[in-house]
Amino acid sequence: MRRTGNASLLRRVNRSAVLELLRTAGPLPRAEIARRLQLSAPTITRIAAALLEDGLVLERETIDSTGGRPATLLQFNPRASLVIGIYIGQSIVGALADLSGEIIRRHSAPALPGRDGITQVVKVIEALRRNAVEMAIPVRGVGVGAPSIVTYPEGIVVWSPSLGWRNVPLQQMLQQALDLPVFVENEVNLIALGERWQGAGRGIENMICISLGDGIGAGLVLNGRLYRGSHSASGEVGYLIPGQQFLGRVYDTYGCLEGLAGSSGIVRRAQARLAAGEPSMLANAANGTGASLSVDMVLAAARQNDALARAVLQETIDYLSIAVANLACILDPDRIVVSGDLAAYGELFIDALCARLQGLVPNIPPLVLSELQMDAPVLGAVATVLSETSTALFVRPN
Repeated sequence: MRRTGNASLLRRVNRSAVLELLRTAGPLPRAEIARRLQLSAPTITRIAAALLEDGLVLERETIDSTGGRPATLLQFNPRASLVIGIYIGQSIVGALADLSGEIIRRHSAPALPGRDGITQVVKVIEALRRNAVEMAIPVRGVGVGAPSIVTYPEGIVVWSPSLGWRNVPLQQMLQQALDLPVFVENEVNLIALGERWQGAGRGIENMICISLGDGIGAGLVLNGRLYRGSHSASGEVGYLIPGQQFLGRVYDTYGCLEGLAGSSGIVRRAQARLAAGEPSMLANAANGTGASLSVDMVLAAARQNDALARAVLQETIDYLSIAVANLACILDPDRIVVSGDLAAYGELFIDALCARLQGLVPNIPPLVLSELQMDAPVLGAVATVLSETSTALFVRPN
């Protein structure tokens, strides 16, 4: 956004610079803040007074080693307000965090389909809100990650097969129920934001975060900003077509790729091999029929070098390699972070994926596992609230 320079804008820029300096390098005395930012002492005094009044900054004294007058230091106050982050997956996972991203309380509940699921989300948020009331700290807002394309900025969940939500105005419904600012975003976008803020994507300007689970999605951070696309549908890599034999079909629930390489796809392919009579330790574990098979059982067997499970794993790696190669060619990212439920088996995927990409693409970006695991979408939700509710301005050269 371009703004015309004026005195009000300059004050906001200076306030933002002081707050960011204290957040990253504080505590500091006023004189040091003025020196580093090349601002006058009266300007720093005025900004500090406003930040102290807002509770965003605290004062503390330190003993002068020369025996002189104690210096007064200013430090960022991460407990000026709190933020609630929610991730809706197989369960509803919520956290209460401060302005630095430190998680203070957690709460979870089963994810339910239909309107019951929305009621369940409200209950988790209210439980965390009560924790904030007990601490006598205001809640700044709520961020929610939903497993679906989510329109921005309206926060409408377009279609979530696992929850049975289609065109649900979740953001509006939650704001009315809670009387709090609420921001709803695609869950994988939040994973990407969380990893860039506190995890494996720190300091990375161009990164892709791929989430592997029942569904497969990607959060795209390009030039330091989340990229959503024209219809809020960027990163829907679960709908990639890994071969011409898959053309001409209708995918009205899960996309083609996630139907093959997502959790349910892995299980279906293992069941088909068992039904064809291939020997495997999974035959006993799944009562011979494969009806009770789970993705964890398949991948655990692959860890034990079961031939059937390893064959299913290799097929999965091939499908994922096609997706990663296409993403790398189109976006040329600095890093790809692998997250989601299947990241727990990352040692089975990462090296094999890299090996399949050798010679295929001009630049193979480093593939790394998530550092935050299931905290990533929650912290991404917190980061979204901080970004959407902040009056701070961040200025960088072109």
